[in-house]
Amino acid sequence: GGLYIVRNPGNEDSELRICLTGGDEGRLKPEEDGWFYHRAIWTDLTGDGRQSILTARAKMPSILSATSGGTAPEGGTKAKQGQLVWLERPKPHSYDQTTGTALDVDGTVFDPFSARNIPWTVRVLDDGPDVMFSVADLDSTDDTIEVIASQFFSRKLSLHSIKIGAEPKISFRRIIDDRCGASFSSLLANLDGTATPTTQTVVDSGSTVTTLQSGDSFSHLLITSHECQFAEDTTASSGGADSGDQSDNAHTVVGDSVRYNTDASSSNSIDGGSLFAYRIPAGKDAWKTQPWTRSVIATGFRVRAQLGNMINPGAPGFCYTFYPTKDRQLGNKREVQERPLIGIAGDCAEAAYILRPASAGDDDASIDRSTKYALMCEIETGATVGSIGIGYDDFANALQQSGYAKIYVPCYEQNKILVFALGDKQDEEEYDGW
Repeated sequence: GGLYIVRNPGNEDSELRICLTGGDEGRLKPEEDGWFYHRAIWTDLTGDGRQSILTARAKMPSILSATSGGTAPEGGTKAKQGQLVWLERPKPHSYDQTTGTALDVDGTVFDPFSARNIPWTVRVLDDGPDVMFSVADLDSTDDTIEVIASQFFSRKLSLHSIKIGAEPKISFRRIIDDRCGASFSSLLANLDGTATPTTQTVVDSGSTVTTLQSGDSFSHLLITSHECQFAEDTTASSGGADSGDQSDNAHTVVGDSVRYNTDASSSNSIDGGSLFAYRIPAGKDAWKTQPWTRSVIATGFRVRAQLGNMINPGAPGFCYTFYPTKDRQLGNKREVQERPLIGIAGDCAEAAYILRPASAGDDDASIDRSTKYALMCEIETGATVGSIGIGYDDFANALQQSGYAKIYVPCYEQNKILVFALGDKQDEEEYDGW
Protein backbone atom coordinates (compact mmCIF):
# COMPACT_ATOMS: atom_id res chain seq x y z
CA GLY A 1 0.00 0.00 0.00
CA GLY A 2 0.85 3.66 -0.05
CA LEU A 3 -0.54 7.13 0.52
CA TYR A 4 -1.56 8.97 -2.63
CA ILE A 5 -2.69 12.42 -3.69
CA VAL A 6 -4.95 12.57 -6.75
CA ARG A 7 -5.04 15.83 -8.67
CA ASN A 8 -8.07 16.65 -10.82
CA PRO A 9 -9.81 13.32 -10.07
CA GLY A 10 -12.10 12.11 -12.84
CA ASN A 11 -10.55 14.31 -15.52
CA GLU A 12 -9.36 12.02 -18.30
CA ASP A 13 -6.84 14.57 -19.55
CA SER A 14 -5.33 15.96 -16.37
CA GLU A 15 -5.87 13.46 -13.55
CA LEU A 16 -2.57 12.78 -11.82
CA ARG A 17 -1.86 10.26 -9.04
CA ILE A 18 1.09 11.05 -6.77
CA CYS A 19 2.47 8.62 -4.18
CA LEU A 20 3.73 10.57 -1.16
CA THR A 21 5.24 7.49 0.49
CA GLY A 22 6.98 6.05 -2.58
CA GLY A 23 9.97 6.67 -4.76
CA ASP A 24 10.25 7.36 -8.48
CA GLU A 25 7.09 6.59 -10.47
CA GLY A 26 5.30 5.59 -7.27
CA ARG A 27 7.58 2.66 -6.43
CA LEU A 28 7.59 2.15 -2.67
CA LYS A 29 10.76 2.66 -0.69
CA PRO A 30 11.94 -0.56 1.01
CA GLU A 31 11.10 0.72 4.48
CA GLU A 32 7.54 1.51 3.32
CA ASP A 33 6.84 -1.90 1.78
CA GLY A 34 4.05 -3.89 3.40
CA TRP A 35 2.25 -1.02 5.14
CA PHE A 36 -1.36 -0.23 4.29
CA TYR A 37 -3.31 2.89 5.20
CA HIS A 38 -6.98 3.35 6.12
CA ARG A 39 -7.34 7.03 7.03
CA ALA A 40 -5.34 10.24 6.62
CA ILE A 41 -6.13 13.87 7.46
CA TRP A 42 -4.60 17.27 6.73
CA THR A 43 -3.37 19.06 9.85
CA ASP A 44 -0.71 21.53 10.96
CA LEU A 45 1.53 19.74 13.46
CA THR A 46 4.42 22.20 13.21
CA GLY A 47 2.51 25.39 14.06
CA ASP A 48 3.80 27.23 11.00
CA GLY A 49 0.73 26.87 8.78
CA ARG A 50 1.96 23.90 6.75
CA GLN A 51 -0.82 21.37 6.22
CA SER A 52 0.97 18.06 6.64
CA ILE A 53 -0.63 14.61 6.83
CA LEU A 54 -1.47 12.61 9.95
CA THR A 55 -2.31 8.98 9.33
CA ALA A 56 -2.41 5.51 10.88
CA ARG A 57 -1.07 2.47 9.11
CA ALA A 58 -0.80 -1.28 9.65
CA LYS A 59 1.37 -4.14 8.51
CA MET A 60 0.47 -7.81 8.45
CA PRO A 61 3.05 -10.60 8.78
CA SER A 62 3.70 -12.41 5.52
CA ILE A 63 1.78 -15.62 4.91
CA LEU A 64 5.11 -17.48 4.83
CA SER A 65 6.25 -16.23 8.24
CA ALA A 66 2.80 -16.66 9.75
CA THR A 67 2.55 -20.28 8.66
CA SER A 68 6.16 -21.23 9.39
CA GLY A 69 6.34 -19.77 12.87
CA GLY A 70 8.59 -16.88 11.87
CA THR A 71 9.96 -14.66 14.60
CA ALA A 72 10.53 -10.97 15.01
CA PRO A 73 14.08 -9.57 15.53
CA GLU A 74 13.46 -9.46 19.30
CA GLY A 75 12.73 -13.17 19.27
CA GLY A 76 8.97 -12.93 19.63
CA THR A 77 6.37 -14.14 17.17
CA LYS A 78 5.80 -11.81 14.24
CA ALA A 79 2.52 -9.99 14.71
CA LYS A 80 0.41 -7.30 13.13
CA GLN A 81 1.88 -3.83 13.60
CA GLY A 82 0.30 -0.40 13.83
CA GLN A 83 1.83 3.07 13.74
CA LEU A 84 0.70 6.67 14.07
CA VAL A 85 2.58 8.47 11.30
CA TRP A 86 3.27 12.08 10.28
CA LEU A 87 4.14 12.93 6.67
CA GLU A 88 5.85 16.30 6.79
CA ARG A 89 4.93 18.76 4.06
CA PRO A 90 8.15 20.12 2.48
CA LYS A 91 9.16 23.73 3.12
CA PRO A 92 9.66 26.18 0.22
CA HIS A 93 13.30 26.98 -0.57
CA SER A 94 12.62 30.73 -0.46
CA TYR A 95 9.99 33.43 -0.98
CA ASP A 96 9.79 36.18 -3.61
CA GLN A 97 10.64 39.40 -1.78
CA THR A 98 8.07 41.40 -3.74
CA THR A 99 5.06 39.10 -4.00
CA GLY A 100 5.73 36.61 -1.19
CA THR A 101 5.32 33.70 -3.61
CA ALA A 102 6.86 30.46 -2.38
CA LEU A 103 9.76 29.41 -4.61
CA ASP A 104 11.63 26.18 -5.25
CA VAL A 105 15.40 25.82 -5.39
CA ASP A 106 15.47 26.68 -9.10
CA GLY A 107 13.39 29.84 -8.69
CA THR A 108 10.15 28.33 -10.03
CA VAL A 109 6.89 28.42 -8.06
CA PHE A 110 7.12 25.90 -5.23
CA ASP A 111 4.96 22.79 -5.60
CA PRO A 112 5.06 20.36 -2.66
CA PHE A 113 3.74 17.60 -4.93
CA SER A 114 6.30 17.96 -7.72
CA ALA A 115 8.70 15.11 -8.47
CA ARG A 116 11.48 17.14 -6.86
CA ASN A 117 9.65 17.25 -3.51
CA ILE A 118 8.33 13.71 -3.16
CA PRO A 119 8.27 11.37 -1.38
CA TRP A 120 7.49 13.32 1.76
CA THR A 121 9.48 12.56 4.89
CA VAL A 122 7.66 9.88 6.92
CA ARG A 123 8.05 10.13 10.70
CA VAL A 124 6.65 7.61 13.17
CA LEU A 125 5.04 9.35 16.13
CA ASP A 126 3.91 6.30 18.09
CA ASP A 127 3.18 2.59 17.89
CA GLY A 128 -0.30 1.12 18.17
CA PRO A 129 -2.83 3.05 16.05
CA ASP A 130 -3.56 1.03 12.93
CA VAL A 131 -6.92 1.80 11.32
CA MET A 132 -9.29 4.62 12.33
CA PHE A 133 -8.85 7.65 14.58
CA SER A 134 -10.34 11.02 15.49
CA VAL A 135 -8.56 14.14 16.70
CA ALA A 136 -9.65 16.44 19.53
CA ASP A 137 -8.31 19.32 21.56
CA LEU A 138 -9.04 18.20 25.11
CA ASP A 139 -7.24 21.17 26.70
CA SER A 140 -7.29 24.46 24.81
CA THR A 141 -4.77 25.97 27.24
CA ASP A 142 -1.88 23.73 26.19
CA ASP A 143 -0.03 23.15 22.91
CA THR A 144 -1.21 19.62 22.23
CA ILE A 145 -3.91 17.85 20.27
CA GLU A 146 -5.20 14.40 21.13
CA VAL A 147 -5.50 11.46 18.74
CA ILE A 148 -8.07 8.88 19.86
CA ALA A 149 -7.31 5.68 18.00
CA SER A 150 -9.33 2.53 17.48
CA GLN A 151 -6.65 -0.16 17.46
CA PHE A 152 -8.37 -2.81 15.40
CA PHE A 153 -5.68 -5.48 15.36
CA SER A 154 -4.53 -5.11 18.97
CA ARG A 155 -8.17 -4.74 20.16
CA LYS A 156 -7.73 -1.54 22.18
CA LEU A 157 -8.85 2.06 22.33
CA SER A 158 -5.96 4.44 22.93
CA LEU A 159 -5.19 8.16 23.32
CA HIS A 160 -2.04 9.93 22.13
CA SER A 161 -1.28 13.61 22.83
CA ILE A 162 0.86 15.27 20.14
CA LYS A 163 2.87 18.34 21.16
CA ILE A 164 2.71 20.89 18.34
CA GLY A 165 6.05 22.38 17.31
CA ALA A 166 8.98 22.26 14.93
CA GLU A 167 9.46 18.60 15.88
CA PRO A 168 6.06 17.19 16.86
CA LYS A 169 6.22 14.41 19.44
CA ILE A 170 4.01 12.34 21.74
CA SER A 171 3.86 13.98 25.17
CA PHE A 172 1.26 11.69 26.79
CA ARG A 173 -0.41 8.38 26.03
CA ARG A 174 -2.89 6.07 27.71
CA ILE A 175 -5.08 3.06 27.01
CA ILE A 176 -8.73 4.05 27.40
CA ASP A 177 -10.15 0.55 27.04
CA ASP A 178 -8.43 -2.79 26.44
CA ARG A 179 -11.63 -4.86 26.57
CA CYS A 180 -13.52 -3.27 23.70
CA GLY A 181 -12.78 -5.94 21.11
CA ALA A 182 -11.67 -5.12 17.57
CA SER A 183 -12.45 -1.40 17.69
CA PHE A 184 -13.19 0.11 14.30
CA SER A 185 -14.84 3.53 14.09
CA SER A 186 -13.57 6.43 16.18
CA LEU A 187 -16.17 9.20 16.04
CA LEU A 188 -16.50 12.37 18.11
CA ALA A 189 -20.18 13.03 18.79
CA ASN A 190 -22.32 15.56 20.62
CA LEU A 191 -24.95 13.36 22.27
CA ASP A 192 -25.70 15.94 24.99
CA GLY A 193 -26.96 18.64 22.61
CA THR A 194 -26.74 22.20 23.91
CA ALA A 195 -25.66 20.97 27.35
CA THR A 196 -22.21 20.03 26.03
CA PRO A 197 -19.35 21.93 27.72
CA THR A 198 -16.86 23.82 25.57
CA THR A 199 -13.74 22.53 27.32
CA GLN A 200 -13.16 19.88 24.66
CA THR A 201 -13.41 20.66 20.96
CA VAL A 202 -13.19 18.82 17.65
CA VAL A 203 -10.12 18.98 15.42
CA ASP A 204 -11.30 16.17 13.13
CA SER A 205 -14.44 14.21 14.03
CA GLY A 206 -13.23 11.01 12.41
CA SER A 207 -16.16 10.74 10.01
CA THR A 208 -16.90 11.27 6.33
CA VAL A 209 -20.23 12.76 7.48
CA THR A 210 -19.04 16.04 9.00
CA THR A 211 -21.86 16.71 11.44
CA LEU A 212 -19.28 18.26 13.77
CA GLN A 213 -16.80 20.75 12.35
CA SER A 214 -13.40 21.79 13.65
CA GLY A 215 -13.89 23.88 16.80
CA ASP A 216 -17.28 22.38 17.71
CA SER A 217 -17.87 20.95 21.17
CA PHE A 218 -18.54 17.26 21.75
CA SER A 219 -19.57 15.07 24.66
CA HIS A 220 -18.85 11.46 23.65
CA LEU A 221 -16.65 9.20 21.61
CA LEU A 222 -18.44 6.50 19.58
CA ILE A 223 -16.70 3.33 18.43
CA THR A 224 -17.89 0.11 16.86
CA SER A 225 -16.54 -3.24 17.98
CA HIS A 226 -16.10 -5.21 14.75
CA GLU A 227 -16.60 -8.84 15.71
CA CYS A 228 -17.00 -12.09 13.79
CA GLN A 229 -19.93 -13.99 15.29
CA PHE A 230 -22.20 -15.69 12.80
CA ALA A 231 -25.96 -15.47 12.79
CA GLU A 232 -27.46 -18.85 13.64
CA ASP A 233 -30.43 -18.31 11.33
CA THR A 234 -30.23 -15.45 8.84
CA THR A 235 -33.96 -15.76 8.11
CA ALA A 236 -35.02 -15.41 11.74
CA SER A 237 -37.24 -12.49 12.61
CA SER A 238 -38.05 -11.47 16.14
CA GLY A 239 -41.11 -9.48 15.17
CA GLY A 240 -39.88 -6.77 17.52
CA ALA A 241 -38.62 -4.14 15.08
CA ASP A 242 -41.64 -1.95 15.64
CA SER A 243 -40.90 -1.79 19.37
CA GLY A 244 -37.68 0.06 18.74
CA ASP A 245 -35.72 -2.44 20.86
CA GLN A 246 -34.84 -5.35 18.58
CA SER A 247 -34.06 -5.60 14.90
CA ASP A 248 -35.17 -8.20 12.40
CA ASN A 249 -31.87 -9.92 13.08
CA ALA A 250 -32.93 -11.60 16.32
CA HIS A 251 -29.54 -11.01 17.97
CA THR A 252 -29.25 -7.23 17.58
CA VAL A 253 -30.66 -5.20 20.46
CA VAL A 254 -30.92 -1.44 20.97
CA GLY A 255 -32.35 0.66 23.77
CA ASP A 256 -34.31 -0.91 26.62
CA SER A 257 -33.01 -4.40 25.88
CA VAL A 258 -29.40 -3.30 26.44
CA ARG A 259 -27.88 -3.36 29.89
CA TYR A 260 -25.56 -0.41 30.35
CA ASN A 261 -21.94 -0.48 31.46
CA THR A 262 -20.65 2.11 33.88
CA ASP A 263 -17.08 0.83 33.78
CA ALA A 264 -14.99 0.42 30.63
CA SER A 265 -13.49 -2.77 32.09
CA SER A 266 -16.89 -4.47 32.19
CA SER A 267 -18.09 -6.63 29.31
CA ASN A 268 -21.24 -8.15 30.81
CA SER A 269 -23.68 -6.71 28.27
CA ILE A 270 -21.54 -7.24 25.16
CA ASP A 271 -22.82 -9.86 22.74
CA GLY A 272 -21.00 -9.90 19.42
CA GLY A 273 -20.38 -6.70 17.48
CA SER A 274 -21.44 -3.57 19.35
CA LEU A 275 -21.73 0.22 19.32
CA PHE A 276 -20.12 1.84 22.37
CA ALA A 277 -20.27 5.42 23.65
CA TYR A 278 -17.59 6.80 25.97
CA ARG A 279 -18.29 9.97 27.92
CA ILE A 280 -15.32 12.35 28.09
CA PRO A 281 -14.43 12.82 31.79
CA ALA A 282 -15.23 16.31 33.11
CA GLY A 283 -12.68 18.47 34.88
CA LYS A 284 -9.16 19.74 34.33
CA ASP A 285 -6.97 16.88 33.05
CA ALA A 286 -9.63 14.32 34.03
CA TRP A 287 -9.29 12.79 30.54
CA LYS A 288 -5.76 11.80 31.51
CA THR A 289 -6.51 10.08 34.81
CA GLN A 290 -10.21 9.24 35.15
CA PRO A 291 -12.09 6.33 33.54
CA TRP A 292 -13.94 7.05 30.32
CA THR A 293 -17.36 5.68 31.22
CA ARG A 294 -18.58 3.29 28.55
CA SER A 295 -22.21 2.70 27.61
CA VAL A 296 -23.50 0.08 25.21
CA ILE A 297 -25.89 1.71 22.73
CA ALA A 298 -26.42 -1.43 20.63
CA THR A 299 -25.01 -4.94 20.60
CA GLY A 300 -25.52 -8.37 19.08
CA PHE A 301 -24.52 -7.59 15.48
CA ARG A 302 -23.89 -10.86 13.66
CA VAL A 303 -22.21 -11.83 10.40
CA ARG A 304 -24.52 -13.27 7.76
CA ALA A 305 -22.27 -15.76 6.02
CA GLN A 306 -21.95 -15.89 2.25
CA LEU A 307 -19.13 -16.75 -0.13
CA GLY A 308 -18.44 -13.09 -0.88
CA ASN A 309 -17.65 -12.06 2.71
CA MET A 310 -15.68 -15.02 4.09
CA ILE A 311 -12.33 -13.19 4.14
CA ASN A 312 -12.03 -11.49 7.55
CA PRO A 313 -15.81 -11.00 8.04
CA GLY A 314 -17.14 -8.85 10.87
CA ALA A 315 -19.96 -6.58 11.99
CA PRO A 316 -20.77 -3.78 12.36
CA GLY A 317 -18.77 -1.28 10.28
CA PHE A 318 -18.63 2.50 10.55
CA CYS A 319 -20.99 4.64 12.62
CA TYR A 320 -22.18 8.20 11.95
CA THR A 321 -24.18 10.98 13.59
CA PHE A 322 -26.48 13.25 11.61
CA TYR A 323 -29.67 15.29 11.90
CA PRO A 324 -32.96 14.79 10.04
CA THR A 325 -32.49 18.23 8.45
CA LYS A 326 -29.37 20.25 7.81
CA ASP A 327 -30.58 23.12 10.02
CA ARG A 328 -31.75 20.63 12.70
CA GLN A 329 -35.30 22.07 12.63
CA LEU A 330 -38.26 19.71 12.32
CA GLY A 331 -41.87 20.07 11.18
CA ASN A 332 -44.13 23.09 10.89
CA LYS A 333 -43.16 24.28 14.37
CA ARG A 334 -39.49 24.24 13.34
CA GLU A 335 -38.49 22.60 16.61
CA VAL A 336 -34.72 22.29 16.97
CA GLN A 337 -33.52 18.71 17.32
CA GLU A 338 -30.82 18.69 20.01
CA ARG A 339 -29.55 15.10 19.94
CA PRO A 340 -28.49 13.54 16.62
CA LEU A 341 -29.59 10.39 14.90
CA ILE A 342 -27.00 7.60 14.68
CA GLY A 343 -26.37 5.63 11.50
CA ILE A 344 -24.56 2.29 11.51
CA ALA A 345 -23.19 0.42 8.51
CA GLY A 346 -23.69 -3.24 9.38
CA ASP A 347 -20.84 -4.44 7.14
CA CYS A 348 -21.20 -8.26 7.03
CA ALA A 349 -24.49 -8.05 8.96
CA GLU A 350 -25.83 -7.04 5.51
CA ALA A 351 -27.93 -4.17 6.79
CA ALA A 352 -27.85 -0.49 7.70
CA TYR A 353 -29.37 0.81 10.93
CA ILE A 354 -30.74 4.21 11.95
CA LEU A 355 -31.10 4.89 15.68
CA ARG A 356 -33.12 7.75 17.17
CA PRO A 357 -32.74 9.44 20.57
CA ALA A 358 -34.90 7.96 23.31
CA SER A 359 -35.79 9.04 26.84
CA ALA A 360 -34.28 7.17 29.76
CA GLY A 361 -36.47 6.08 32.66
CA ASP A 362 -35.90 6.95 36.30
CA ASP A 363 -35.28 3.37 37.42
CA ASP A 364 -31.49 3.39 37.00
CA ALA A 365 -29.52 6.45 38.01
CA SER A 366 -26.32 4.92 36.60
CA ILE A 367 -27.50 5.24 33.00
CA ASP A 368 -25.84 7.88 30.84
CA ARG A 369 -29.12 9.29 29.54
CA SER A 370 -27.53 10.86 26.48
CA THR A 371 -26.61 7.40 25.20
CA LYS A 372 -30.19 6.08 25.32
CA TYR A 373 -31.29 5.31 21.75
CA ALA A 374 -33.95 3.20 20.05
CA LEU A 375 -34.04 1.50 16.67
CA MET A 376 -35.74 3.78 14.16
CA CYS A 377 -35.31 1.52 11.12
CA GLU A 378 -33.27 -1.39 9.80
CA ILE A 379 -32.49 -1.59 6.08
CA GLU A 380 -31.77 -5.18 5.07
CA THR A 381 -29.75 -5.41 1.86
CA GLY A 382 -28.58 -9.00 1.38
CA ALA A 383 -25.11 -7.59 0.70
CA THR A 384 -22.14 -6.18 2.59
CA VAL A 385 -22.66 -2.59 3.77
CA GLY A 386 -19.18 -1.29 4.59
CA SER A 387 -20.22 2.35 4.92
CA ILE A 388 -23.16 4.68 4.35
CA GLY A 389 -23.45 8.23 3.07
CA ILE A 390 -25.61 11.10 4.28
CA GLY A 391 -26.57 14.14 2.19
CA TYR A 392 -29.20 16.89 2.21
CA ASP A 393 -29.45 17.86 -1.45
CA ASP A 394 -32.53 16.76 -3.38
CA PHE A 395 -32.05 13.40 -5.05
CA ALA A 396 -32.85 13.48 -8.78
CA ASN A 397 -36.52 14.17 -9.49
CA ALA A 398 -37.99 11.76 -6.94
CA LEU A 399 -40.85 12.89 -4.72
CA GLN A 400 -39.29 14.08 -1.47
CA GLN A 401 -39.28 16.81 1.17
CA SER A 402 -36.50 19.28 0.45
CA GLY A 403 -33.92 19.78 3.16
CA TYR A 404 -34.32 16.37 4.75
CA ALA A 405 -31.50 13.83 4.96
CA LYS A 406 -30.93 11.32 2.18
CA ILE A 407 -29.32 8.03 3.25
CA TYR A 408 -27.13 6.25 0.69
CA VAL A 409 -26.59 2.53 1.33
CA PRO A 410 -24.06 0.73 -0.91
CA CYS A 411 -24.69 -2.98 -1.51
CA TYR A 412 -21.25 -4.32 -2.34
CA GLU A 413 -21.90 -7.73 -3.90
CA GLN A 414 -24.99 -6.46 -5.75
CA ASN A 415 -23.22 -3.48 -7.37
CA LYS A 416 -25.95 -1.02 -6.45
CA ILE A 417 -26.69 1.84 -4.07
CA LEU A 418 -30.01 2.20 -2.26
CA VAL A 419 -31.25 5.72 -1.48
CA PHE A 420 -33.74 6.57 1.29
CA ALA A 421 -35.18 10.00 2.13
CA LEU A 422 -36.39 11.20 5.53
CA GLY A 423 -39.50 13.34 5.97
CA ASP A 424 -41.56 14.82 8.81
CA LYS A 425 -44.61 12.44 8.57
CA GLN A 426 -46.71 14.79 10.72
CA ASP A 427 -49.81 13.91 8.74
CA GLU A 428 -49.88 10.42 10.27
CA GLU A 429 -52.31 9.71 13.11
CA GLU A 430 -49.69 8.24 15.45
CA TYR A 431 -47.00 10.87 15.03
CA ASP A 432 -44.35 10.55 17.78
CA GLY A 433 -41.97 13.28 16.69
CA TRP A 434 -40.14 10.98 14.28
